[in-house]
Amino acid sequence: MSGDKDIKKFAKKYKLSFPVGKETGIAKALGAGGIPETIFISREGKIIKRHTDTINFEQLKKGIEELIRDENAIH
Repeated sequence: MSGDKDIKKFAKKYKLSFPVGKETGIAKALGAGGIPETIFISREGKIIKRHTDTINFEQLKKGIEELIRDENAIH
């Protein structure tokens, strides 16, 4: 397992613009297997959509719109 210094070094080397840290069990709980993987989760904890691989703006927008539609359908 990588240490905190290794993780910070990796993030700096690849100029990552998002938080990076150790896996604490959430990925396993969600069944995530890809890197990167984006998972859209409702307030109720329901997985609405998942996207394995890099995600572009349009894909992100579509996922958020699906989340909003699902939230509106519940309330």
